[in-house]
Order: sequence, then C-alpha cells, then structure tokens
Amino acid sequence: MISNVLIRHSSADHEEPLSMTATIPRTTRFIENYLIIWLYDETLNKFENEIQYLRKLIYGLKTFNNIDACITFINNVQDEKVFLIISGRYRTFECFHHLPQLEKLYIFDSFQELNDTKHQNINNLYKQLQEDIQLCEMDFMSIAVVSPLSQDISFSSKLTKQQSSFLFEQMIKEIISRLKFESSSKDVLVDFCRMHYMNNDEQLHVIDEFAKNYRPNKVLWWLTNRCFISKILNRVQRTREIDIIYKFGFLIKQANIQLSRLYEENTSLMKTISVVYRGKTMSYTEFNTTIKNNCGGFLSFTDFLITTNNKKVAIDFVDRRFAMHPDMAGIIFEIDIDQTLFNEKNPFALLKDVDMNKDEICFYMSTVFRIESIEQTTNDVMVKWLVKLKLINDNDQQLLHILAPTRNPDIHNNQGFFWVLFGLLEDPNFRSQPRRLVRLHNGLADIYTCKNEYIKALDHYQQALQMSLTYLPSDHSDLAPKYKAIGDNYLNQKDYIHALENYEKAIELFKKDTSQVNFEIINDLQTRVHKAKQLIKTNE
Repeated sequence: MISNVLIRHSSADHEEPLSMTATIPRTTRFIENYLIIWLYDETLNKFENEIQYLRKLIYGLKTFNNIDACITFINNVQDEKVFLIISGRYRTFECFHHLPQLEKLYIFDSFQELNDTKHQNINNLYKQLQEDIQLCEMDFMSIAVVSPLSQDISFSSKLTKQQSSFLFEQMIKEIISRLKFESSSKDVLVDFCRMHYMNNDEQLHVIDEFAKNYRPNKVLWWLTNRCFISKILNRVQRTREIDIIYKFGFLIKQANIQLSRLYEENTSLMKTISVVYRGKTMSYTEFNTTIKNNCGGFLSFTDFLITTNNKKVAIDFVDRRFAMHPDMAGIIFEIDIDQTLFNEKNPFALLKDVDMNKDEICFYMSTVFRIESIEQTTNDVMVKWLVKLKLINDNDQQLLHILAPTRNPDIHNNQGFFWVLFGLLEDPNFRSQPRRLVRLHNGLADIYTCKNEYIKALDHYQQALQMSLTYLPSDHSDLAPKYKAIGDNYLNQKDYIHALENYEKAIELFKKDTSQVNFEIINDLQTRVHKAKQLIKTNE
C-alpha cells in the first residue's frame, strides 16, 4: 500500500527511460522487520553524502540506481516491509503500486512533495522514517490461533498450518524454559548483533551499552524499548528463526523471572486493572481465517505482548494505521484479566520499577487467551472489530489436551520440532523459501551442539550448507560461518582431517569479503587450524 503522493514535477516534460539491468539475487540475511531502499538517478551523485549519513543511522539501507533492478529486488522480499525513497529522474509511480511489500514511499528532492511535506533535509527524512518504522513495527506482531475443535492434535498425525503454528510457539516457550544457558550466552548474542550492525554507528553504540551494563533485572527495559533487542526478537519470533531465538533464550528466561517479580511488587496497582487493550491491523483474509472463524478458540501473540488500560490509546493506534492502510481490518483486542489466574509459567505485570514507569502491562511470550467474542463497531465511518479475549489458566483442561504434545519428553531430543513444522513444510509458501529451511537446520544444529550431540548437529549443519548452495554461489562469504560450524563439529568428534578442511574453507571465504574482513574471526580460525594440524600429527 503506497501512501498518498502529491506529484509536482517541475523538470522537463521529456525524460529518458531508466536503463535495464540483470536481476540482482538477494543473498544477505536481514534481522529486522523492514528494509529501506533508496532509488536515485544513476547519472547523479548529489545524494551520496545523505545516503552515507542515513546508512550509519538506520539498519537495512540498500541503494539502487536502476528501477528494474530495484523492483526485482523488492519482488524477492519475503519477510520484510519496504520503505522506499526516490530521488532524481522518475517518470511514474505506477510500477510500484502492485508491490505488497511496499509500506510507504518518500520523495527526497527539491521539487517534489509527499503528503505536503517536503523532504529536502536528510534529518527531517530520518525523523519521519523513524516514526513510520516504529508504527509499522508495533503492528508487526503475529498471532497464532488454534480452533476449539483441535483437541486431537498429535505429532503422529498431519497438522494444519494453524495447528502447527500454534504448537510451534508453545513448544519454543517450553524448550526455552527447560534449557540451561551458559554465562557466555550474552557474549554470543553481542557478537552476533555486532556483526549484523557493523555499519550502523547508532546501534553499535547501543550494543556496546548493552554489553557493558546489562543486568537480568533490567531485561524488560531492553525488551520493551525500541532498540536492537526488541527489533530482532520481534522479527525472529514472527519468522520462526530458531537459530536466533536460541541466542535470545537467556533473555526470555530472565524476562519470565522479572515479570513474576514485578507482579508481586505492583500487586496493589494490579488489583485496580481488570481490562487492557491492544490495537492491530491485518488483511481481511488473515482476520477471517485466524480470528473471525475461530471464536471460542485459543489465541497467542508470538512475542511479548504490551497492552494499555487506556482504550483510546489502542483506538488511536489503529486510526493511524488506517491512514496508511485503509483497506485493512482494524482490530481492538480487549483482554479480560483474571488476577487469580496468575502463574509463574506465563506471568504478566505492570511495567513499573526503578528503571521503568510505564502505564502498560506486559504479558510473557506466547501467553494464551480464549477468543470470547467478536463484534463489529463503527467509529467516524471507519469499521473496526472489537475482539474480546480472556486470559486463561495454563491448567485449562481443553488447552492442556491441545498442548500435551509439546510437553512430551521427546522434545528434549527435538523430535517434536519436526512434527510441529510438518504442517508448515506442507505449505507451498514455506517449501519455496530455502532460506527459512536453512535457518531451521541451523537452529536445530545449534541446539544439538549445546546438548553435545555432535553427529546430529553435523547432519543439520550439512543440510543447511547444501540448501544454501541452491541460492548462493559456492564462493560466497555467507557460507563461511557454516563451514566453521561444520569444522567445530568434526573437531568435537575428533575427526581432525575434516575439521581442518572446513576451517581452511571458512578462512578462504571470510577473506574474500574484502568489504568487511573480520580479522578477529580469521585469527580464531587460524588458531583452530593450527590445533587441528597438531592433533593430526599426534595421531599419525
């Protein structure tokens, strides 16, 4: 959906068409919900300083000077929303109107206006982008729903997409609650985030602050503020990237503990709150399929749910989203909180302590509610849907029956993962996205490695590598971490020859990426190579 654009073009009537180029394959892994694309005239370089300035402040900025290559790239975007900036020679916007990935379009030029707001100053553009991105992210939380009739769910039977999605979210929560995380978990997460934000000065500063000052009693402050923590977690919960979710596992466990503590500390205030609200928009197709047709069923938000006791706040949010997407279904979730149903497994609390003073209630990840009723309302000619939810006890017999498979001991060896994903794998949209399959294998391999089950881990890493080679050239630097992981697993199995081969391949690929050579990783790999060679000699 493209926002209203007022075109006031004052250049010459005749313009040459922008040139054609070959399609550009997408190889980079993105870790946030959005991309910013800047399309500019290939004959002009006057925006180079502005682009470099913006690149240091905002994640996911890509530039194009060819309209065909730009459209091809956007067409290949699967999981993100696109904010498109256009500068220079553009004749028409019709070519962008059909792109469902496009969230909003901006004109950055001295003779163009967007919504009567001139974007001639890069700081003004940056400020507008920040506001629009935040609004978009708040609406990006996905929902998992299971029908009230889904009482015979079994990992030995074929699951529907809705059933598998719902069980997947509950199983992730169950597994994280059982896993033990090492003291190095924070360092692993910090290193991962630094690598992905290496060109973003603003986020690197925040990451450094997190690395230096993070404490478990501040986890909710980090999860509820607009920074790399909340941005990445919101995305990977939605896209089910379990290799990254696992890296956030220690934060998720600590959030559970802090929510329980905050509930106790704010007991008197909590007693005054019985109903809370959250606004959201979605397509009418999704609304009908997931919510309207499942009244009486169970619903969970895949991330930590932030709500307000002020209904007007939720309504205002939906109205702002309507301004950009008038064809969407606007939903006000009204959640009935029964204080007697509080349990430490799925805590909720008012976000008030020495670090926070918010009039918001946060529910733990994937807390389950029952859809009590769905009503259509009209406000200022805009149709909205009031969806009443009720917090239910984790011991609800109907819910227990549905969740029984997720609490099977088999989940400790991750066999349940495959059954949960079976319904998703049957979905053509999932099968056609090899990158998602790669992330799945990486995640399972990470968990097996943590459990010291190196043979199983190696199998999944190798499957991830083979699947990656279906869309990446064999010498692409993105393959380097996979060769390193395979080498580590061979080393753990004392297969030093194969460990050496994979370490040397990883070093070769890391060095090929001249734009961002990571000497620390290369030095570490060279140390491992030396160790493997020494062990080979010892065993000869």
